[in-house]
Amino acid sequence: MSGKRKFLFCTDSGGAGDFYDLLQQALSEKIPFDFHIFAEGQEPMLKTWFCTQKMGTYLYISGSAEFVKMVKELAFETGFSEQEIQTATKVFLSKKLICCTCHGENEAWENQIVICRFCGQELEVSDHYSRRLDAYLGYVTIK
Repeated sequence: MSGKRKFLFCTDSGGAGDFYDLLQQALSEKIPFDFHIFAEGQEPMLKTWFCTQKMGTYLYISGSAEFVKMVKELAFETGFSEQEIQTATKVFLSKKLICCTCHGENEAWENQIVICRFCGQELEVSDHYSRRLDAYLGYVTIK
């Protein structure tokens, strides 16, 4: 429906440039949007900001891995769904990886093949993420 969509752009000091194309799109299509650069300690304001949004609002988050994770968790707490959130991380941190064979917890870096430290299985890091486990699924590599 026309006029029912809104964009929220949320970034730390390092991620603002990632939104240039989306901001241009919002301006050209006359889509309402809010843009905020948040500093440390503004979590209560961020939570209030999320709570005042209407259904159909899309959230775009960019910044350090810690910032993106914190903002995403607040967004989930206030009712945003996975489909309403897109992220861009500036600095990559290791990921927690769960082995699909033995369910052991491993550490992985972006696009890395990991040897499970429990069962020795060679794993690929997938895009499948579990919020409950705060981990990604490691699939067996096919040779």
